Amino acid sequence: MRRRLSNIAPLVLVVVGLAILLYPTISNFLIERNASRAVERYSEAVDAMSDEEAQAILDAAHEYNAALALRAGAVSSGEASGPSASPEEQSALLERYDEVLNLDGDGMMGYISIPRIDVTLPIYHGVEEKVLQQAVGHLEETSLPVGGASTHAVLSGHRGLPSAKLFTDLDQLREGDRFYIRVLKETLAYQVDGIETVLPTEVDSLAIRAGEDRVTLVTCTPYGINSHRLLIHAHAIPYTPDMEDEVGKPGSFINIPLPYLLLVIALAVLAVVFAVLRHRQRRDARESRSSDGHASGRGGSHFA
Repeated sequence: MRRRLSNIAPLVLVVVGLAILLYPTISNFLIERNASRAVERYSEAVDAMSDEEAQAILDAAHEYNAALALRAGAVSSGEASGPSASPEEQSALLERYDEVLNLDGDGMMGYISIPRIDVTLPIYHGVEEKVLQQAVGHLEETSLPVGGASTHAVLSGHRGLPSAKLFTDLDQLREGDRFYIRVLKETLAYQVDGIETVLPTEVDSLAIRAGEDRVTLVTCTPYGINSHRLLIHAHAIPYTPDMEDEVGKPGSFINIPLPYLLLVIALAVLAVVFAVLRHRQRRDARESRSSDGHASGRGGSHFA
């Protein structure tokens, strides 16, 4: 028994090593699959809505953003596109954050596609941990991601999780790159125009700018240390039909750095080699026993 265990121990170690190294990719595959299903369900629900229903939800989101810009001092009451309401009414509107742009009651606002890093992820209300473990969260107290003048939506995602890729590769974005946000029946396009690293308390660049339509993507940095925040700033650009192929594509489920990927391949090759050698040993042992048996049989009949 001990001899048998010692023979298969190397193979077991290789298989365990492979399982550990492949965990991030397997886990990320499951999260990417769930994200794709969430995007599909959202798209189906939107397609089932009338244009009037979708516009009513969108109008409520714009009203929310107008009240937020007014409170932030980014516009005057005469410039606000939303209703001219008293401060009390504006506060009451902003307190309905969880209800606005909440299509199915699950908190999903829409989804974001970032071609540079090959991800498409749902966007949910809030930045609670349960959201950030599997999707992108919208930072409360910032504009809803529906575009328009005097808006600045801030979207946050985790980086470096072993279980999911999410915003892990966000640092690969460069000025001029584009990303897209799909909300209801509209697709909004944004172009990166600034990248900065700040302390978590440095939030001045997240403020609403009068007349501008902006989105900032946020994640932790440096990788694995997370003492600062990486901010990817972008402004709205016209969405054109040639951009359609870049929106809503399922993200890559591979969540393993190249050195680890090479190690996985090496371990897989070792596993195959061990399996082949073990098979040959068993075959040779059977052939040896069979030869010994035949020789013994011939010897027994000769002396009988």
